Amino acid sequence: MQKYIYEVFEEVCKLENRDDRIACLKKNEFKQLKTVLQLCYNDNIELDLPKGRPPFEECPEGREPSPLSNVFSSIGVCVKDNGVPRVRKEKIFIGILEQLAEKDAHILCAAKDGTITTLQNKTYSKMTKSLVQAAFPNIL
Repeated sequence: MQKYIYEVFEEVCKLENRDDRIACLKKNEFKQLKTVLQLCYNDNIELDLPKGRPPFEECPEGREPSPLSNVFSSIGVCVKDNGVPRVRKEKIFIGILEQLAEKDAHILCAAKDGTITTLQNKTYSKMTKSLVQAAFPNIL
């Protein structure tokens, strides 16, 4: 079964050695993980959404979050300069967040703003741009 994004982040950040972190990222590579990392660190990708965490209802306790492959399929609609009205983009983004596991929703919000390393008292401080560049040079 595919891990949640936060599970990969937590596993990577527990490792002390940079080479081990890179290997862990590569071992756990999947499209949605790379999408979040691109949103945070690829300067050519910008979502047409306001900064900060939008108001959304977290996935209720007891309900299984939707599979990441289903949820992330519409994230591309939220990029700048694609002709889709901004209000619609915001609604789509909120819909995505509401289907994710709580920690993944927070990570996606932080990635949108480029602030993964400072999220939740720097829990993911080791998920740096240089680490991502080393693991996945083709996405930045």
